[in-house]
Amino acid sequence: MDLVIFILPALAAAAFLIVAFYFFVSRDTDQYRKRIDDRLKQLVQERGGASQREMQLLKEELLSTVPVFHRAMIRFEIFNRLQETLRQADLKITVYRFMSYSLIAGLLAGLIVFFFTGSLMAMFLVAIVVMIAPLIWVLNKRRRRFNTFLEQLPDALELMVRSLQAGHSFSSALQMVATEMPEPIAREFGKTYEEQNLGLNIKSALENMCERVPILDLKLCVTAVLIQREIGGNLSEVLRNISHTIRERFRIQGEIRVKSAQARLSGYIVSALPFFLFFWINIVNPDYMKSMYDHPLGFYILGGGMLAQVIGWLIIRKIVDIEV
Repeated sequence: MDLVIFILPALAAAAFLIVAFYFFVSRDTDQYRKRIDDRLKQLVQERGGASQREMQLLKEELLSTVPVFHRAMIRFEIFNRLQETLRQADLKITVYRFMSYSLIAGLLAGLIVFFFTGSLMAMFLVAIVVMIAPLIWVLNKRRRRFNTFLEQLPDALELMVRSLQAGHSFSSALQMVATEMPEPIAREFGKTYEEQNLGLNIKSALENMCERVPILDLKLCVTAVLIQREIGGNLSEVLRNISHTIRERFRIQGEIRVKSAQARLSGYIVSALPFFLFFWINIVNPDYMKSMYDHPLGFYILGGGMLAQVIGWLIIRKIVDIEV
């Protein structure tokens, strides 16, 4: 009991210190933003003006809310990758703020669990899970955004083909996709159009789009466009063939998903059944599992069983995930 009384205020004090440190290092945020805005306005005046979306594009590349964190994090590759992941998930949040929110949420959740249970192991487990949960959500949002982009890509290519056949330039075709297509493909093509409109060559602008959306089909389209610009040829015909290939791949993937539906459902049932039985037994007959909790190795056995279940689920998922 004395240990609980000592640790709980210490953890609460640590959480408040983290929040105080966050507000201390971000005290110059407004001045930093003002300096960047003034510099951007000066650059825009020198080049003869820019649209609001072009100004926003420059801010996304240059703006960092807290200079101290920016200078510290930019030296590490892991933070650069996390920043790229947040951008690919289309989240308007900086890396330091995302990490701060995750850390504070994990500490608060751990304190709440420790307050009700008094278990240090439960506190650390809950804190780690809560800290990792936002990253898992970001990765899932990023994956769903890429899938939506890929579904919209054939229609965007068809729109570009019609634009090229009507006599428009390739840049105009990009702008047409940005204005006529829905999100997220409109935003990515719009960024590409604005980058080359700001003075970046079309090759670098298309390669930047491939970095923002690392999808194999998009890389195939960009490669075809770049080759056509080097050696010539009928670009509209090339884009039409790529669109047809992507649609056929979607059709084959749909057939594979239908034929592997039974195996995927069996994997989900087999993976979820032990957890369901575990909670059901604890509700119906709590004394049956009491010996597991009282034994010193009980929690290690439960942890090992959960890890084995997760590994088995990942193996089943890998087997039924057939690439086309």
